[in-house]
Amino acid sequence: MRPLLATPEEIIKENTVLVERAIQYYKSKDWDNLNKTPVMIDQDGNVLSHFGDQTWDVTHYIDVKIVSKKRASFTHLTTISLLQEQKLLAFLGLFAVGTLRQGATIKTTTFLERNLNLTQVYKYIESIKADSICVLNHPIQFSRFCEYLKSLKMSGPYISKLIVALNWIQAVRKQTPIKLSLPLTTSITELGRQLGCPTKLESEQFYAIPSRLMQLIYSKAIEYIDTYYPIRDTLLAIQTEQQDNYEIGKAVVDRKIKTGQWNWLTSNSPHYKAEITKAKPQKPTDILQSYASNIEIKGLIPLKITEFDWLYSHILMCCFLVCGAFSGMRRSELYGLHSDSFKTLKLKEQTFYSLQSMHSKMTPAVPEKAEWLTSPIAGKAIELASALTQNMRIQLMLSDDRLDNERASSIWLVQKLKSRTPNIFTGPPFVKHYQRLVKEAGAIVNEQDYEEFKLLNPNLNIHAYKQKIIVGKPWALTTHQLRRTFAVFGKRYNLLSDVAIKQQYKHIYLPMSQWYSEGGVAAKIKHVKVDSELNNLLQEVDREVTTQLLHQWYNSDDKLFGKKGIDVVKDRENTAVKYSSWDALYAQVSAGRISIAGTLHSYCMAGYECRMEKVVSPTNCFNCENVVIDETKAQAWQKRHQWIVETITEMEQHTKLSQSQLSHFITQLRAAEKVMDYFEISYTPYKPEIEIRQL
Repeated sequence: MRPLLATPEEIIKENTVLVERAIQYYKSKDWDNLNKTPVMIDQDGNVLSHFGDQTWDVTHYIDVKIVSKKRASFTHLTTISLLQEQKLLAFLGLFAVGTLRQGATIKTTTFLERNLNLTQVYKYIESIKADSICVLNHPIQFSRFCEYLKSLKMSGPYISKLIVALNWIQAVRKQTPIKLSLPLTTSITELGRQLGCPTKLESEQFYAIPSRLMQLIYSKAIEYIDTYYPIRDTLLAIQTEQQDNYEIGKAVVDRKIKTGQWNWLTSNSPHYKAEITKAKPQKPTDILQSYASNIEIKGLIPLKITEFDWLYSHILMCCFLVCGAFSGMRRSELYGLHSDSFKTLKLKEQTFYSLQSMHSKMTPAVPEKAEWLTSPIAGKAIELASALTQNMRIQLMLSDDRLDNERASSIWLVQKLKSRTPNIFTGPPFVKHYQRLVKEAGAIVNEQDYEEFKLLNPNLNIHAYKQKIIVGKPWALTTHQLRRTFAVFGKRYNLLSDVAIKQQYKHIYLPMSQWYSEGGVAAKIKHVKVDSELNNLLQEVDREVTTQLLHQWYNSDDKLFGKKGIDVVKDRENTAVKYSSWDALYAQVSAGRISIAGTLHSYCMAGYECRMEKVVSPTNCFNCENVVIDETKAQAWQKRHQWIVETITEMEQHTKLSQSQLSHFITQLRAAEKVMDYFEISYTPYKPEIEIRQL
């Protein structure tokens, strides 16, 4: 069977029959036939996993360049009924009801994470000797389960994920034999907060790196790239010759085994590797020595094979870091980079650089091609990484395994064991190279870094960061910090707006982009030096302009409109002393008793006490008791009248406006016409054609 991972309709129809059969086997407890049900097949139709297997291999349904988890495990339960129940839920999640969104398909990563979360729940169910997860339907049992979760002292968000997994079972109970109905009395998020450890209630935002540490780390990575970029072909030649040297030795040993010359040895023998080493035509150190002697700068190439392999991976990590640091790409997007990812575009005598990859964070199951603006150094990093992994990519391309063929486009490959095909550079080995780079860069946290860290990262979990960021210790670098740092420093130095971050990061909502850049504005403000003399001068000018405007209103014959404007005109005949002289008005303005806030269409005498919630729509302010409209503002109403008429005309060329849509414009037009009539401004009245429709 094929999981519902963006599959064609005919496959869905094929799966439906087998799903119904599996449910029938489950209901009748026909475990033998149920266990024989195929769960995973490869592209050639070969069965990879059956229902009864302890692990289900989903390797053929993931992007091996991005996803490291490749199997769903069911080794944790000994109770047959519980084991079959969890497997059936996983089975149905893959083939029938994986997602609650209409028409959507489940992602492999979603399936694996949900199964992992349900594993935690099923361990508890087995511990209380129950035979089904439906035991949680009883309020007392569910209460005990909640107490168990609380005793684990896990984070609130993680507990919420466990409840979400249970909520999925409940939501699809009409399509499955497992009729779970949780006695929830509060929201899942709130329940997670109630059951979570008090020190782990908040989801901690990934850290932005303090500026001094960032410069040290990034500079060291760039130094590696600049140093080894000129000799990239030499590094590739060494790696290729080392691999060829191994292949020759292996071929010699395999030939002796095949011809029967060595009956005492097999490919599974513990001595097999040793014999290959003996059969190699050259020693690895001799190969290194031959190339190192031709390099002008001594010491660039280590003379020990283990040190050379470490350096090879270390340079690759630096290339990866630079691409992430100067683009803000996600980890999965970085792993999608290939040898032709760096692009250059010239537009109006300006050159733009970008990285091309695939992203799937906010997309359906199928990744989409996208580009991220970057710096020229990223192009250098891509070229260096491509050169270092050229021979490895050729090996993968020539392989008979389709999974190897998929990995062949990646430039983030390592081959620590020559006997195995190259693999994606990730996991703990990658983290060790991060740690080594930080130490080489001397990125040790000091007091100033610590204070800046708290400024750049306002959404901190106080209990978590104190264990990770310690004064006097190396900075704890992770890949996602590169993304946060890019956004924060872009905002801090006015290089990026919120909209630009949204575009660069492929976000759907602007608040998410603002969340990423939080801390940037605070850091910018802290370093702003206030010119008190200039500030006082600006305030003085503002008071004088306000006073002059008020004096003109109360002591001239100028026309004024609006409720407050008409009141001002009436007061001119009996102007109080405080409004008759310029100095008296200035004193009132300086004391804050009178203020004026200007909008695009009027003045507001309520000043900044008004929340200005309706300022974007002039008609909402039109009848306000604090509005004043003079001849200058009346011109703005005339322009708005013209714009609305043009907008209606243009829209009606494409579609007939409904009465509700038209009424939105008409109210603004009538308000504008009242203003223009009062100020004797000529205009062409708009007469809409009202159509009565029979509903």
